[in-house]
Amino acid sequence: MWGTVLLMAVVAGVDPARIGAVAYILSRRSPMRLLVAYYVGGFGVSLIIGGVAVFLLRAADIGKSSSVPPQIEIAVGVLALVGAVLVGTGVAGRARERAQEKRHASTGGEAAKQATADTASGVEKLPGFDKLPQHAQDALRSESPWIAWIAGVGIGMPTAYYLAAIAAILKSGVGTGGQIGALLVFNVIAFAAVEIPLVSFLIAPDATRTRIAQLYQWVTTHQRVVITTLAVIVGIYLILIGISKL
Repeated sequence: MWGTVLLMAVVAGVDPARIGAVAYILSRRSPMRLLVAYYVGGFGVSLIIGGVAVFLLRAADIGKSSSVPPQIEIAVGVLALVGAVLVGTGVAGRARERAQEKRHASTGGEAAKQATADTASGVEKLPGFDKLPQHAQDALRSESPWIAWIAGVGIGMPTAYYLAAIAAILKSGVGTGGQIGALLVFNVIAFAAVEIPLVSFLIAPDATRTRIAQLYQWVTTHQRVVITTLAVIVGIYLILIGISKL
């Protein structure tokens, strides 16, 4: 259980969009209240959904009495490796760029992009802003803690990594306390990119802004390597787990 929980939590925690949202929040005039709202929304919703899922599935006797067939784990692992190859070779990136070019062409092409660039200001001009989810962009344009909270709720919705961790927790057969503890550990690690800046900003705000901005710049610059590496790790892990069950 713990191997899957920890691995999936680390993978979820290094999401470039999550790190980017924190970097941009720290660039605002009142970052602490926005960051707290963002964290409460994300961590709270993620933990509540995970707890409800574990409680309902446990009550329905799903998990301990059933198991994911090893063939499915191997197949998902292979798909992860295929995805790593597509990202690592740039095929996925080129396909995304072609899709973006078609969208830009349908809305006015380069003229529209230039007009947007001319009218954009502040956080919108920072590199990588247009790659963030729309809800994150809206929150970062606003100083409202409620919007930041909503953005946190969006980032706290269950991902494939969280679902994999929940499945491992259910299958482990540990007691309710152990399962809730595992969910807590997952979320603490997955939201470390928010928790660490929250604490360090109180001590050294300028240094925190600089370090988080540098981290986000590095992640976006090496995004292909980061995603490829994580996909390879997850793929190999799932294949080995599946083979061990055959």
